[in-house]
Amino acid sequence: MPVKASTLTREDLLVAGGAVVGAAATADTVRSVYDRFAVDLAGLSTFERAGVALWDLRPLGAAVFAGAALALAAGLPRLEAARPLLVVLLSGYAALGAAVLALAVWIAVQGSVGAPDELGFRFTDGERAVTLATQAAAWGPLMVFFAALAFRIAARPEPGPAVAERASVSEEMDALWREELAFGPKRERARGLLGRIRELEAAGDDEAARALAEEMRRL
Repeated sequence: MPVKASTLTREDLLVAGGAVVGAAATADTVRSVYDRFAVDLAGLSTFERAGVALWDLRPLGAAVFAGAALALAAGLPRLEAARPLLVVLLSGYAALGAAVLALAVWIAVQGSVGAPDELGFRFTDGERAVTLATQAAAWGPLMVFFAALAFRIAARPEPGPAVAERASVSEEMDALWREELAFGPKRERARGLLGRIRELEAAGDDEAARALAEEMRRL
């Protein structure tokens, strides 16, 4: 049946917002990296081209994605199929941050890229110092955050049978409430049963929770 706006929970909106903002932030980051590598730097080696392109890459897109990733991570029980994709994106951002920091250090030390009599770039002392400091302050924490969150999501243990059973009963009744009973004449009775089911699950009384779930299904 169609999803009504009033049936969307706060968690649903959090996941949807995280997905939209994360996609936009990733698109912006990819575009920025592409535009930088699209510049004609044929006279430089691959490593030198990467240095010129990435050493001063702005972290705004990655920072926006970090916030979106937190929202998505909080809603993963509702979006379990997206777990591998989120781990890949987080790992990619962590790798990008490591590359930016490494290249910022390299250019700060070198001061120039390319041969003097060919295509080359020279960077002032002030430019190197400010860029290195700001990139370290921004990309350093972001890189650690992305790596830690990717590891946490990828290493999350699967719930045991009892936990999975309790979660399935609660989620099923919550869905039944949102999709059918919340708009019917017995909504107050259903609301009370749902609250009681949650209390029983929290107390570990699975048998009583399942009995009330059967009663709720009959409403």
